[in-house]
Amino acid sequence: MSRAATERVSALAVIALATGLLFAPAFAGLATGAPRWFEWDVPEQYWPDLVYTCAALHDGELPLWNPYDRAGYPSYADPQAATYHPLTWAICAFGPSPGLGWATARVILGFFLAGAFGWLWLRRLQVPPSGALLGAVVIEAAPFMRHNWELNLTSALAYLPLMLWAADRAMVERRAQDGLVLGGAVALCAWTGSPPALWLASSLTLLYATFRLTLAVREAPSALWPGLGVGLLGAAVASGLAAAVLVPGLTLAEHSVQAGRSYASIAEGGLEPRALGALLWAQPGNHLYFGLLTVIIGVRALRSGRPLALFFFAILVVAVGLALGDHGPLFPAAFEAVPGVRLFRLPHRYEAWIGPAAGALAALGLAEIERARPGRRERRWLRIVAFVVAAVGAPLAFLAPPIGLVALGTAALFYALAQRRVASVALGATLALLVLADVTRTLPPDRHMRGGPPPGDEAGPILALAPGTDAAERYMDEFGIGCRSGTRLGRRDLRGYQDPLELHAYERVVDALRETPALAEQYNVRYALQGPHFIHGWDRHYLPPPRELRERPGAIDRGRGVTELTRALPFAYWVAAEQVERAADRPAALARVRALAPAPIAILDGAAWPEGAELPPAGVAVADAARVAATRVELARDTLGFHVEAPSAGLVVVNEAFYPGWTATVDGRPVPIFRANALVRAVPVEAGPHEVAMVFAPPDGAPLRWLLLATLALSGLAWGLLERRRRARG
Repeated sequence: MSRAATERVSALAVIALATGLLFAPAFAGLATGAPRWFEWDVPEQYWPDLVYTCAALHDGELPLWNPYDRAGYPSYADPQAATYHPLTWAICAFGPSPGLGWATARVILGFFLAGAFGWLWLRRLQVPPSGALLGAVVIEAAPFMRHNWELNLTSALAYLPLMLWAADRAMVERRAQDGLVLGGAVALCAWTGSPPALWLASSLTLLYATFRLTLAVREAPSALWPGLGVGLLGAAVASGLAAAVLVPGLTLAEHSVQAGRSYASIAEGGLEPRALGALLWAQPGNHLYFGLLTVIIGVRALRSGRPLALFFFAILVVAVGLALGDHGPLFPAAFEAVPGVRLFRLPHRYEAWIGPAAGALAALGLAEIERARPGRRERRWLRIVAFVVAAVGAPLAFLAPPIGLVALGTAALFYALAQRRVASVALGATLALLVLADVTRTLPPDRHMRGGPPPGDEAGPILALAPGTDAAERYMDEFGIGCRSGTRLGRRDLRGYQDPLELHAYERVVDALRETPALAEQYNVRYALQGPHFIHGWDRHYLPPPRELRERPGAIDRGRGVTELTRALPFAYWVAAEQVERAADRPAALARVRALAPAPIAILDGAAWPEGAELPPAGVAVADAARVAATRVELARDTLGFHVEAPSAGLVVVNEAFYPGWTATVDGRPVPIFRANALVRAVPVEAGPHEVAMVFAPPDGAPLRWLLLATLALSGLAWGLLERRRRARG
């Protein structure tokens, strides 16, 4: 094995070790046969999405809609599902129902990739292996990464160093192949499914690419146009690959609770100025710290005056300034001047820039130290000082950790300098592990992980008490099973997982459930599955507690936390034309539904009337109207169908969420879809028996997927042709 290959393998081994130390509880659990799993989003958001995608792929489908969650929602528009990511497909290759361990492993792998890509990028900057390894571990264990262990933000930001590496190649070498690689790197970040992370990574990559091109143009003005051309090629490839995620996601955002956020709601969560002390000294609960040893070595890079060092110091300063939010002038100015800033909340997330900046400064600092060439006498003194400092630092590492760890790092540096081995992987590993020991001192020992049986395992006995919920009936899983059991198990659940991309109409409904539990019955909830949340106990429930819920008319205790609500409206039901009521807007419609529920009513929202559709006559909803329920209900991922016997002309209300892209037919004839009861759908029917079918076929669904495939194919073809030309010239 060559020296370079040995260095790469050794570096990856150290990065793997650092990852193992960061997630020691997980690996300790595996060793003892007691697996641990992440809290929050991993079991409740990403794991169910992974199961849903894998089950669909094994059925030969790539669905657009998920009917098993939150009354249905457009899964193709939710980027968090990571539907197109190669890692998702690789996991799905192992089976249609991956366990929680796969979702947990995906998080840990993201940290390893951040370090590995960091090594790749920093070595390209021609820093010594020691500097690249130190910087890679600093990136992996950076403030933002430690702050957001379990979020897909960190999994997406793992590709930021890869994007910086690709941008460096594109701006320095300016070959068309490098533009293709840059576009692919951006796509990997986008496909992970975190729009905020994509914004943070892309904006930093753009700044870095601009800086690198500026340096190249200063040396050779002719580099400008080739550099811009390669950059535009990368942007075009990235757009073609990522459009299938970004375009529907933007549409979903317009219908979600994310829409219409004020400046105050976006700027909330900025760092307090008093928290900035954590940049130099670790503080419990504050994740800004990136290691005192990193700071000291980074200062050495700044003293060199190299443009790269000054650039990354400026990035670090800007990151902290933006993270202050309203507490500083930088974020308000960026909010006004940079359009993308308006799309994402929580300014403290700009801490994500600190990791690459600090990692680069540490790597460049070691490069400067390596340039020192001490004489024989100086080297003798360096060895003596190294042993003395190590002897002092060893006990201080336990008594005063930051000082002791810095002392040990200084001793290692002095000794390596005396031996002229500053560039060695061994020194990089030593410094990296010392920094890792420092930055993890104030982390929670469990790393946001829990042991014991994961939630959502005991589904069988509970589902036996809630029959029919695969199609005609709906339940609301208030943690009776947990972890979005509807999505994982193919059952119709009203609850789902609350996040910034949930439909605003749905949010209004569930927020009203505690005060008006009859809304659950109105929207076809036949069963409430209730139990304590694995973190919050009974604090995160929308429905009233079981004892109160079972006092409602028609409620039956089925045991095991299951309450049957016998007054629940059916999957779909007929409403006479003269009883179809109109409301001015959605809040007014919901207020009227709350007053009448549970009842077979149709309150139309005027703002959502289909263009050109003949409107039903305006009538008055009647609470005690006759119930005519649909039969022969068939529900699939992107389609539904049922039979209904309409006594007279009117509407059929379908208790599934309204969203643009649905089309409907009655007996094969296209009909408009109205928004009814502030959340669901309704279609007009004449008197008599009818077969009603609905299909979700959004206009941007299939075309964007074809665009993705075409971009992949054209990029592969272009790569092959360019490589053939390069070999012919070589």
